[in-house]
Amino acid sequence: MPTADLIPTFATAVNTWQCDENDHLNVQFYTEFAHEASAHLMAALGLGPRAQRDHGLVVRPGHDHIRYLREFRAVDVVEVRSAPVEVGERHLVVYHEVRNPADGTLASTLCRRIDSDRSWPAAFRQRAAAACIELPTAARPRSVGTFALPDLALADAPRTGLTEVGRTVVKPAECDEDGIFLPRHQFGRYSDGAPFLWNHLGFDRAAMQQRSEGSIVVEMLQHYRMPLRAGDLAVVMSGLAEFSDKVLKFAHFIFEAETGTLAACAEAVGMKFDQKIRKIMTFSAEDQSRLAAHKLRLFA
Repeated sequence: MPTADLIPTFATAVNTWQCDENDHLNVQFYTEFAHEASAHLMAALGLGPRAQRDHGLVVRPGHDHIRYLREFRAVDVVEVRSAPVEVGERHLVVYHEVRNPADGTLASTLCRRIDSDRSWPAAFRQRAAAACIELPTAARPRSVGTFALPDLALADAPRTGLTEVGRTVVKPAECDEDGIFLPRHQFGRYSDGAPFLWNHLGFDRAAMQQRSEGSIVVEMLQHYRMPLRAGDLAVVMSGLAEFSDKVLKFAHFIFEAETGTLAACAEAVGMKFDQKIRKIMTFSAEDQSRLAAHKLRLFA
C-alpha cells in the first residue's frame, strides 16, 4: 500500500513508444514522471511555477536517486505520490513513490534534491516542514553513493578509460520552458549509449538481443552540475567502475563539447537480463576476466 501522508502528484499510463528492447518502460520516463511530480508537489506546498516566477526564484534539480524495483509494461497505469523529506534555507529534498495503482505494486522510488538561487519564502518552508516524512527504507541508496564521481573535464576523460557513447545536439524539444535540457533526456542519453558501452566491454549487444538477452538498470544516482541549453553540443562518456558476477556499476558523464565542462554525471547499477524468463543472468569467468581489463581509473 502507498506510504501514508503522501500527496498525489502524477498519473498516466505507459505507451508502447515509451518501452525499450526489453518490452518495459525505459528508465528515462521514471525520471520524467518524477520531474512532473516535483512540480505538482511544489504547487501543493504553495510554490508552483507561477508562484516561483512571482517570487523571482530560479529552481533546479541538484541530484536524483532512483531505484527501479518492478517493471512497467505497455498500458500499465502509473501513479506517483510524494512528500518532502528535508527542508533547508535554499534546498528541498523530496520523495516520490511510483506505483501501479491497479495492484498497488511499488515500481520505483525517486529522491530528488531541489535547489533555489535564493532563500525559500517563509510560508513555503513552514508548509514543507509540516509535510515532511522520513525517507522510507525502500528508497534509500543500496549500491550507489559509496564514492564521489570526480569533476572531470572532457579532455581528462580518455585517461580514465571512459569511452564515448554519445555525441549529440541538445534540441529545443528536449528542453523546459526556460530552454534548459530536461532531466529525462539526460537519462535518455545514457540509455541510448548503452549498446556502445556493452560492445566496448566485449559483449556483442546485437547478438545478445538475438539470444533474448537484454541489459537493465536497477539503481541510479545522477548529479546535475551545469545546465545545458537548446543548441548546446553534448558528449557522453561512460565506463565500468566496479563489477561482480551479476552486477555492473557504470559511471556516466555528460560534457558540454565546446568548453569541455562537465554538465552531469551518474552512477548506474546494471545487470544482464534474460528477456524470456525475466531474470538476472550471471557473468561467466571469461566475462569477468574481460570486464576486469576495462575497469575505470577514475581516481588514478
